[in-house]
Amino acid sequence: MAARQWIQNFLKDYPTWTLALSATTPTGRQMAETLASDRVVVFYAPFDLSNVVRRFLNILQPKMIVLMETELWPNLISEASAFGIPIGIVNGRISPRSFKQYQLVSWWLGSILRKLSFCLVQSERDGEYFSKLGMPQDKIFCTGNMKFDHFGAPEKAPFSTSVISEREKKLVWVAGSTNWNEEEAILRVFSRLRNNFQNLQLILAPRHPEHLSKVIGAVRRNGFQYRLFSENGSNHQAPVLLIDRMGVLASLYSLADVVFVGGSFVRRGGQNPIEAACCRKPLLHGPNVFNFSEVYQLLNQNHAAFQVQSEEELFQKLKLLLEQPKLRADMGSQAWSVVQSMKGATARTLDYLSRWIELREQPVAVA
Repeated sequence: MAARQWIQNFLKDYPTWTLALSATTPTGRQMAETLASDRVVVFYAPFDLSNVVRRFLNILQPKMIVLMETELWPNLISEASAFGIPIGIVNGRISPRSFKQYQLVSWWLGSILRKLSFCLVQSERDGEYFSKLGMPQDKIFCTGNMKFDHFGAPEKAPFSTSVISEREKKLVWVAGSTNWNEEEAILRVFSRLRNNFQNLQLILAPRHPEHLSKVIGAVRRNGFQYRLFSENGSNHQAPVLLIDRMGVLASLYSLADVVFVGGSFVRRGGQNPIEAACCRKPLLHGPNVFNFSEVYQLLNQNHAAFQVQSEEELFQKLKLLLEQPKLRADMGSQAWSVVQSMKGATARTLDYLSRWIELREQPVAVA
């Protein structure tokens, strides 16, 4: 998803190039297939074994290899370097948690990183982490996070507004990308809020749909009726709407009055808040947001989000937001402004790579 806009710009600026786009998971492959064309070939990445990688390079004969974020495949990097193929990282990022783990093998990882031709990172902190792990400083450039460029105007919901019954009379809280153990706390807070806001509806979107049965159990234990998103069109109404389908959360944010971004009350590092911010929604999140620390820091500093430390604080901040429509609107506007201020990484990345691209003849780039 982060590479989508970059791929489109690349194909436009370099019409004689073909791009081979690899994926490592079935979900990633499915997403990559949406970008396939006569100039974008999609395939599974090779196993990172020396003989497999050498065969892959001999067959494809790429002229440049671009690795996204932290796809650090040691044998691919080593073999590409030995073949004289420029290989580097774009949209590079390392979380504080991963940095601590990488430090344990920095003596080995540094030798791999030094074989890279370039490292374009999302933030100064990411650049510092790569440098401390052994990446030469003169190869590190901060270009920003390309994920910001993917999001523009909010997507139109791919379903009827009957998903929210009597929408004009309801307040809607969307809890997005929640992890197991967060849902119980969310439902307890929702129960308390309903004492003050009887028209409040909860849209609960678990990060992992395979855990849906456990979430349903939690809903029942808290005494609520629920409806599944896949039942859209039925006449059954309930205070809790459970999302049991992938790929619709971004559109659901447009229905929200307030949003909680999951993975932040547990040690998951927080999920991406950009989609909700683009919908001009006020955000709440827990303290564990190291996966997107720079984004959350800006949202908090610009009064677009509340960081809450506990279930009680989540209740208090939600109550405040639900009571004050103007505060919700002001925070939503600030969230949108933060996202707009961080755009441009895709253009900066392509501009930097142009110096490598223009040196190659009739090439095939690999992402």
